[in-house]
Amino acid sequence: MKTVPGKVLRCLLSALFCFALIGGGEVFAIERGGVLKLCTASSVKTLDPHKVVGDESYHATFHIFNTLTRIGSDLTAKPELAESWEHTDGAMTWTFHLNKKAKFHNGREVTAEDVKFSLDRVLDPKQSPRGFSKIGPIKEVIVKDKHTIIIKLKKPYLDLPVDLGSVYPRIIAKENLKDINTKPIGSGPFKLKKWQMGGVTTLVKNEDYFLMGEDGKPLPYVDEFRILPIKENSSQLAAIQSGSVDIMYRLSYDLVPTAKKSDKVVIAGGPTLGYQPLVLNLEPVLAKGQDPEQMKIFHNPKVREAFAYIINRKAMLNIAIGGMGTIGNDQPIPSFHAYANKDIKPKEQDIELAKKLLAEAGVKPGTHYKLYTSAGRAGMSEMAVGFQQMAKKAGIVIDVEMIDISRYWTDYDFKAPFIASNWGGRGTINASLKPYYYTKGSSNEAHYSNPELDKILDQAESESDFEKRKALYGQVQKIVSDACVTLIPYYKNFYSAASPKVQGLKVHPITYLYVDSIWKKK
Repeated sequence: MKTVPGKVLRCLLSALFCFALIGGGEVFAIERGGVLKLCTASSVKTLDPHKVVGDESYHATFHIFNTLTRIGSDLTAKPELAESWEHTDGAMTWTFHLNKKAKFHNGREVTAEDVKFSLDRVLDPKQSPRGFSKIGPIKEVIVKDKHTIIIKLKKPYLDLPVDLGSVYPRIIAKENLKDINTKPIGSGPFKLKKWQMGGVTTLVKNEDYFLMGEDGKPLPYVDEFRILPIKENSSQLAAIQSGSVDIMYRLSYDLVPTAKKSDKVVIAGGPTLGYQPLVLNLEPVLAKGQDPEQMKIFHNPKVREAFAYIINRKAMLNIAIGGMGTIGNDQPIPSFHAYANKDIKPKEQDIELAKKLLAEAGVKPGTHYKLYTSAGRAGMSEMAVGFQQMAKKAGIVIDVEMIDISRYWTDYDFKAPFIASNWGGRGTINASLKPYYYTKGSSNEAHYSNPELDKILDQAESESDFEKRKALYGQVQKIVSDACVTLIPYYKNFYSAASPKVQGLKVHPITYLYVDSIWKKK
């Protein structure tokens, strides 16, 4: 078996993901206590970690509930509920040993039964429609004893510990299931104090947390964590500058220059594995007033290809996110990724070819297409308007419809025929591709189905030799890029902003935010 040497991979990742605070750097002794206030574009929508949608809600579920592992900034699995693990049978059988000090917020010990109950629930598409395909090829979860869980896989898979540290496989208490969305009981560093739909979510310190901070005392460092919805990005930045908020999770690209000039703001950020696609949905939900024939138009590959050639990618990168990213080639893996297929070149804008393809597909000049977008994620609305202007040259009309972020992901994502979307990166190459392009994958926004692709993804998932695995995932990237079902003009940088009093803020390469190790200077 040949794998990427761990030291080499960690050095590569460290070089790529430099998420230092801009304007910071001093080291201070940790000060405990106080209230940490985080602002986001909308409020927390759900507290059920297995049904969560949107990173506003992640900020709550990540801190109320634990996972077996935590994905580190080097994209490797670190201990969380599981203090150690090992695999046998060629990585088809995994054994996880739980931390015996872990307790739920009601004082009950976390057991292997809780882990099995939680993972079985995530594996049920009805219970976790976004999570079921994101935690590896699990065949069976077995309780060996009170603190030991065995996970049997359908095939060899080396990335299971990383997948188990992702968004959905959070461990819940079985007895809490009925009240999980209003009175959740987790084992995480914070407990719920108050959740108001559309309003502020307040979490308080778990005094009995089992993981230690750098000062040798239990995490978290702060006593209270509040998640405040502030819709406008400029208002969020003003709140940082005034001192009424401590962290702005998502600093929009247009505000980065302004934030850099302020001595009341520090910035954390850099390149990530995130991207923003234009999604051509092959199986949209028919909405009132929409033409059924137009709903099927993206079944024609010439139309999809034409849309790809309409885009001026360099211009789109500048229009949408102020050039703060790298040019994309219609598949999710950027060129700096260890598994990138660097032979796939971004399509150059070719309006005449786009016109020719549209004509061959029977699309008449002046045909209208509705593109749904939102201002709730910096770059999405700008990308939509940019495509609208570029499409005029090809003789088609793009009607941009702005939707409030509070209902965009629930009412339009996966449903509308043509949307602008937003994705953060994922911890493994498999998680970055399979859920999005596998037939009936849990994040398959385009409802794309290709039996050949499914076969390669299945094969790559169980391949342990790095070079062979890379070659297989390279084929996947080429098929996805050629399919033009998700047009990815660019990969985006990510920035957060904070008060200079905030210490320990780090932007994760897959944009996760953990605040248990953040503290504030008095």
